[in-house]
Amino acid sequence: MSNFNRIMAREMAGMGGMTKIVYGNVFGNVSPDIEWIKWLSYEPEFEKKRIEYFDSKKVSELSYEELEEASSYSRNKIFARLFKIYGTSECSEEDYMKVYDYMCNESIEELMLRKLTPEELRYARQEITRLSQVPKEQLSAKVNEEQKPEKYEQLSMVDSYILHIISDVDYDRSISDLNRKIEAQLKQNDVMRQRSLHYASNPYAKK
Repeated sequence: MSNFNRIMAREMAGMGGMTKIVYGNVFGNVSPDIEWIKWLSYEPEFEKKRIEYFDSKKVSELSYEELEEASSYSRNKIFARLFKIYGTSECSEEDYMKVYDYMCNESIEELMLRKLTPEELRYARQEITRLSQVPKEQLSAKVNEEQKPEKYEQLSMVDSYILHIISDVDYDRSISDLNRKIEAQLKQNDVMRQRSLHYASNPYAKK
């Protein structure tokens, strides 16, 4: 993020913030801020269980790692709300800059990977690999159809992730790099799910 871009964002915010400055890859009619709203607002079941667990505990009972995890969920809710008012009269100058800085400094791909289950990630990997090999015209037709706002709104989270990736397919990029990222997240999500199952069956258990 350049200083010039941030200065421009500050100017827009100071003028009432009624014009959005969107940072990120814009594909079709789906703006990055719309993607952020969808993913920040989404709470998969394993995440809901973790939030319920944190809500049942006192702060003093949580480890440092758990406090950070709980904080990340709260932060998601805060920014989901801020993105919804971004570029409207309800958005203050301070909140406008919070959203802009968030878009510039956070990775939506990492958020997507954290929100998907191991099963969804395995399916996504298979579909992305398959779709990266279909004829260009066929892929473009699929992307153009699913980019339409009314269609995108109805897409499942895993299909939204697949669309995000295939709409910006770089044919020079190695699929193995994508596989590596998904594999790493699969392992992490498996651990998270096991924790949720453990605390669900042992509500008084501690680490």
